[in-house]
Amino acid sequence: MQESALSRYEALKRKRDPFLRRARECAELTIPALMPPEGHSDATMLPEPYQGLGARAVVSLASRLMVAMYPPGKPSFKLDIPPEVRIQNGDMSVNKDIEQGLILSEQLIQAEIERKEWRPVTNLVLQYLIVTGNALEMMMPDNTMRVFRLDQFVVSRDMQGRVREIITEEYLSPESLPEQIKSMVTAEDYSADRVQLLTHTMLLNDGTYKSYQEVNKEKVPDSDGIFDMLPYNALTWTNVIGEDYGRGKVEEHLPDFRGVDALSKSMLDGAAMASRNVTMIRPNAAGGLNLRRRLAQADNGDIIVGNPEDVMMLQFQNGNGLQITAAELDRQSRELGFAFLLGSSTVRDSERTTAYEIQRSQEELEGALGGVYSQLNQTMQQTRLQRLILQMKANNQLPNWPDGMIEPTILTGLEALGREQDVSKVQAALQFLQGMPPDVLSYVKWTELLGKAFYGLNLPDAVRSEAEMQQQLQQQMMMQAGQQAMAAGGSELATRAAQQMTQPQQQTEEPDV
Repeated sequence: MQESALSRYEALKRKRDPFLRRARECAELTIPALMPPEGHSDATMLPEPYQGLGARAVVSLASRLMVAMYPPGKPSFKLDIPPEVRIQNGDMSVNKDIEQGLILSEQLIQAEIERKEWRPVTNLVLQYLIVTGNALEMMMPDNTMRVFRLDQFVVSRDMQGRVREIITEEYLSPESLPEQIKSMVTAEDYSADRVQLLTHTMLLNDGTYKSYQEVNKEKVPDSDGIFDMLPYNALTWTNVIGEDYGRGKVEEHLPDFRGVDALSKSMLDGAAMASRNVTMIRPNAAGGLNLRRRLAQADNGDIIVGNPEDVMMLQFQNGNGLQITAAELDRQSRELGFAFLLGSSTVRDSERTTAYEIQRSQEELEGALGGVYSQLNQTMQQTRLQRLILQMKANNQLPNWPDGMIEPTILTGLEALGREQDVSKVQAALQFLQGMPPDVLSYVKWTELLGKAFYGLNLPDAVRSEAEMQQQLQQQMMMQAGQQAMAAGGSELATRAAQQMTQPQQQTEEPDV
């Protein structure tokens, strides 16, 4: 008998607990709302850290990654024909019409990404990855993205890191369920106004994925599904071989965050103590209670009669301790700032963002994060793009090209070749050809160079195709032939007119002879 999704979920939760505890501690020091404490509800308060550096570091790094992955005004990918397909076809070059069709498909995909607002979802996913190290994405049938945090799913992987099993946990209102599921809801669920819905997805031996849903240990009718491509994407920040879950960026610097939080609390307490004003009166001071009353009721600038030796102001005497605390706090804050790129330049959120700014930001990210940026390009962007193309082809939003014929390539990685690099290569080639003799220039395919340059500038219609060039050449030849015919016809008419003018003169001269 097959094990229920609930029992399997409870078994996998035990392996998730250590990662979940660390994730909650990391969130408590940065953004507690990303991973609330166990048992948290709308009526309870979230933990409040003593510093805002953690939240600022997470938000800044997530924004940098998001802008670098989906730069404003720039394509984040391109479609191309793989080299092995070109070799099989016996032609390594790409036809201009095919290349223009690929660019139109890229524009359709990019427009769909913009319509479905992937950038806010990407920013949230990156925050989950930085703080908790794990996040689960699901692409809905309408191409929108849905995100599950670590306490809402469990995952099981093989030794190669491939996902073998995923179970998601959702709590829904009983009134929002379809009629066929309401019969499975108990009275306790109605009283609590929430019912647990589990979605179990597992890898089969033939490489496909089977999915079904369960409510109260009962299988939901008509919830079975078979997928060639997994609709979920279990993302990790860094993954240790043999572990089902990843570890976040904050966990890598957890001692520094603890130190900054503790030192910030000490600074707040010390500043509060230093700001206190306490007046001490000598026990046998003249005036006694009357003196205390007069001091308490005196306004600024009032004159009070008394002995100044009877009154003394208590002052904070540990200024050196505060200086040492402030210096250590500044040192640890700088280290975290370097680790999370708080002090370096950013890519401007503008339609005129230059390729140099994007490349510089990518190089900083790659150097500071030790290759995680390129890993996310493959695990996040590539998987998203493949799933989106599959669904858009199924919905007739894209041409149904054969599988393996077209390959999407991410342009935002360090090693990826973007369109800006194609333009730079054309410019370098033109500079190289300057001063070359004409017989050398005759070997250059100028149409190929112009095509690469204008396609790189997203102006594919600005370059004429071979057919258009032939048509233009024929039109020029016809116009030139017409002009020559008109010129020839005009000279012949002029000759005839001259002959006609000379003939009467010859006729009038004959009688005199």
